[in-house]
Amino acid sequence: MNGPHFISFEEAVDSVHRHSKRLPATEMPLAQAVGCILAESVVAPLDLPPFDNSAMDGYALRLRDNPSAPYRVIGEIPAGKDLDITLQPGECVRIFTGAPIPRGADTVVQQEWTERAEEMMSIVNGDLQLGANIRRRGTHVNLGETVMQPGYLLTPGAIGFLASMGIDRVSVYRRPRVAILVTGSELMPPGTTLQPGQIYESNGQCLEAALSESGIKSIHLLQVPDDLQAFSQAFEAAEQEADLILVSGGISVGDHDIARLYFEASAMETLFYKVRQRPGKPLFFGRTPKALVFGLPGNPASILTSFYQYVWPVLRIMGGYQHTVLPRLQMPLATDYTKKSGLTFFLKAKITGEKVMPLDGQLSHIMRSYAEADCLILLDEAGSEYKENQVVTVQLLPHGQQ
Repeated sequence: MNGPHFISFEEAVDSVHRHSKRLPATEMPLAQAVGCILAESVVAPLDLPPFDNSAMDGYALRLRDNPSAPYRVIGEIPAGKDLDITLQPGECVRIFTGAPIPRGADTVVQQEWTERAEEMMSIVNGDLQLGANIRRRGTHVNLGETVMQPGYLLTPGAIGFLASMGIDRVSVYRRPRVAILVTGSELMPPGTTLQPGQIYESNGQCLEAALSESGIKSIHLLQVPDDLQAFSQAFEAAEQEADLILVSGGISVGDHDIARLYFEASAMETLFYKVRQRPGKPLFFGRTPKALVFGLPGNPASILTSFYQYVWPVLRIMGGYQHTVLPRLQMPLATDYTKKSGLTFFLKAKITGEKVMPLDGQLSHIMRSYAEADCLILLDEAGSEYKENQVVTVQLLPHGQQ
């Protein structure tokens, strides 16, 4: 692997951003597009509302002709029906929310402001204003209006808005296809019985969950034994389908670190290998003609930290997002902390009131503290001694932004 070694966190982030590209646009059903980024402008195909309609259950009437006298009820208009009714002075119709306003009507009085005696209706509240409770055609959106531009995030609200105009398909930037290769002959799936020397596989589960939290549905997970030929076959198969390949473990300097051995022997371009950070120093980033590749360290906390710092931005860039790093805050520490100079540290932490508290269990194999964390404290290379109330950089984890 001939790429840069032992680079800084900032250099690694810059490399990830420079080598990540937005994926092509694709058309998909509206119901599947939540969380995607719009690739083309959306032009309204109709007016919203498409016709004058009632905002209330009540009575539609001609208030301009007969503001105080009783009205004769000549019919009823439910939602979904457009009845051929024209009101004359002194007439009204019973109407329901969303129903079309009949010709001649200029106002809707809500049911609570009326009294009914057989075919006659009287208004018992004198505050009714001309034009009240009518949603006029086109007051929300006009036919031909550009209602969304490229780059728009399709939230549930945006999906509902587009559906209200009858739009059922949209052009969005394609979500990346991601393959996960988990290395380790000692790993067993949760739910099985462990034999001596075996441990449960958690990295693949963790990465799948992190991808799902990021809106990535196309996930291929494969566990690979510590065998170079088996790894080679699995990697080459993944490369045919994936835009991004995540390899868990096997990336350090041991004799059985098969991912490193494969990367060294292959024609893959190394973009960097090893970062001056803790956790996650033995981190690989490279590319093939078809995919970007991360070789992630095997310790569970290292792999999740590396995911948030490097993989999460790639997913965002590929999907067309504008914001491609975790949100950051400046907050005071809740306690003193000492670190090794020369490495960027990422501390699992929790925001408590107006301060941020590093959690117990910062070692790279400990996940219990990650289960409690809602943020990471980022301490730069140069620092070593941090005092209580000193302001530090805090990265909000995706689930910590709820």
